[in-house]
Amino acid sequence: MTSARLSHSGQSTSDSPLQSDSTRGTTGESSSGGGDDGSAGGSKRRRAPKSVTPNACTNCKKAKAKCDGMKPICSRCRSRKGEGTCRYEVHVNTAKEEMVREIRDLREKNDWVERILRALRSDKASKEVIDCLRQGESYQSIAEGLRQGILADVLSGSPTAGRQLSEAFVDFEMNAASDQSLGAGMYLKDGTRWTNVTTDDTLVDHLLALYFTWLHPVHMVFSEVHFMASYTNRSNIYCSMPMVNAVCAMACRFFDHAPEYDTETPIDPQILGNRFMAEARSHITPDIYHKLTTLQTLAVMFLVDLSAGNGSRASSYIRLAADQLNARLDSQYSTEASEMASWGLYALNVIWAAHTYQVPSIDRLSSSDVFQNVHMEWHDDLQHFYQHTGNFSPSVQPNSAMSTAKEHAKFCRILHDTTSIFYDGHGMKISPGVVLHQYTRYLTWKEELPLNLALADGNSQPLPHVLSLHIQYHAAIVRLFRPFLGLDQLHVPARNRLREVAVENATKGLETLDAYRKLYTCRYQLPFQTFCLLQMCDLLIRFSPAQPPATDVVHFCLETLKESSDGSGGFTICGPLQEMFRQSAVECGIPLPEDLHDLMGSSSQYTLDNLLDAYTRVSYVQPVAQITDKLETTFTQDWDEEWQRLVETSPSAGKRESVRSDKSMQITSLLN
Repeated sequence: MTSARLSHSGQSTSDSPLQSDSTRGTTGESSSGGGDDGSAGGSKRRRAPKSVTPNACTNCKKAKAKCDGMKPICSRCRSRKGEGTCRYEVHVNTAKEEMVREIRDLREKNDWVERILRALRSDKASKEVIDCLRQGESYQSIAEGLRQGILADVLSGSPTAGRQLSEAFVDFEMNAASDQSLGAGMYLKDGTRWTNVTTDDTLVDHLLALYFTWLHPVHMVFSEVHFMASYTNRSNIYCSMPMVNAVCAMACRFFDHAPEYDTETPIDPQILGNRFMAEARSHITPDIYHKLTTLQTLAVMFLVDLSAGNGSRASSYIRLAADQLNARLDSQYSTEASEMASWGLYALNVIWAAHTYQVPSIDRLSSSDVFQNVHMEWHDDLQHFYQHTGNFSPSVQPNSAMSTAKEHAKFCRILHDTTSIFYDGHGMKISPGVVLHQYTRYLTWKEELPLNLALADGNSQPLPHVLSLHIQYHAAIVRLFRPFLGLDQLHVPARNRLREVAVENATKGLETLDAYRKLYTCRYQLPFQTFCLLQMCDLLIRFSPAQPPATDVVHFCLETLKESSDGSGGFTICGPLQEMFRQSAVECGIPLPEDLHDLMGSSSQYTLDNLLDAYTRVSYVQPVAQITDKLETTFTQDWDEEWQRLVETSPSAGKRESVRSDKSMQITSLLN
């Protein structure tokens, strides 16, 4: 390899245009002017050296002569002294550049060695690494092979497979010319990394795998196909430095200490996540607010800050993203990527508004069909449950992430209307027909779910994002009927029937959440799922304190929140939420658990500002009075008639679950 390189170098030198011009010029002078004898010009000229170095020796510098830099003695000094050595003084700028190159090379080599050492500590790859070392492979080739293996896990363990990524590259190349106007190269230059927080590519790949396993199927705010195509191709069309940093910051919430990261200086996921977030913020400037990747980055940053208990700042991010989406995106992006981003941002904004009891700040999307321009067939891989390198558990069932995102967007359209009916301040009165129409829409939505998203008795391990979808459904029914459970003007049979529907959905929602907890632990459940937990538990302790026992519900809620906040990263918001629920339990006169201090520590640690920062409200409890003040004067009188007309005689009445049915969803059978 060395001789070939030298041969190639010699050929390049002899064929160089500059070298040919110099040679031709010298030859011309010699032939026409007599060369060194000076017969033509009357003066003797020195032949310039064939190659000139910018760092001349000290003798040539003093003489202000050209130097070829030969060592130990240059050609000019050899022609005068014959023997000896030249003295070369290194230029300051040259020395700095050389030092930077050496530092960069050493860091890169250090990364290779660290990656190999982590692999040796892992049972999964240690044998292969040892075999490669014995065969004399270079550190670089082994480290790159390990990194490609991790990235392959990312791709195969998420809704995007290698085959699909190849298809995305084809689409990417076809649109590259038109997409150049979007600012390609704005963030990336030669040698620039996606993130400056770490030089460990394996760590970044690990965080990406966590994000695409646990968060992306629940809140799909961007197309993974387009993101990974840009990420691997180092293009900033569907990926950007702020976006990569925000995704890594969110994944730090799922970070647990794995064997390959158990070093003398272990990684602190919260500190690491804060650094990723700081870098993401530093790269977002007003001139890029309109870009698709910026809107998607703001959505991920919203989830990061919400998870960290910074709900006030998080709400600003999601509102800015909604404002920019309302103002319409650039038209140069692919229809598929734009549509997935629009529906993802829409759903996230609507859910936040529903859980904080306010009108969504985002416009209702005009498209009648969800994901009508999305290639659903690209996303039919098998599910993988990734936690850390070496623990990549495969599954035999399809991932169904795209189907989940599509149905979730449909669900949010109903949720948008419900939230607007309850909290719109334009003075519109609420009738029983309006409320029950929303109920039948929820029932129809659930009945029309694809079979792969249904919770069938024979499914031994329902997917986490599918469970999350059903939890949100049951919590929506609870929020829909909760304001009317205390209306004494309702006839007793009607009030009891309404209470039974609400209690049944709260119970089923908690059963589904308990299934999630036992299958996957609550370390991976996101903030909106904890909001659903609070709302369902609150309804049970207020309107069904005997069955299930209210004390058990209180303990279950506090324990589940503690599990979500535990771990290396954890969801900090769960602490203030525990305090809010503790206050509700005290208000209802329910004895608190004996191990309360172990479950949540001291309640005095949470001030008013802590609660407001976490949730933007001091309580998760629904503002019932705000809703009941908007009821029509004949609301209670018309309730029975509207129930009979809209619910009992609707096409879904015969299919929907019967209230008070002892044979409910039987989600507990999944836990055995």
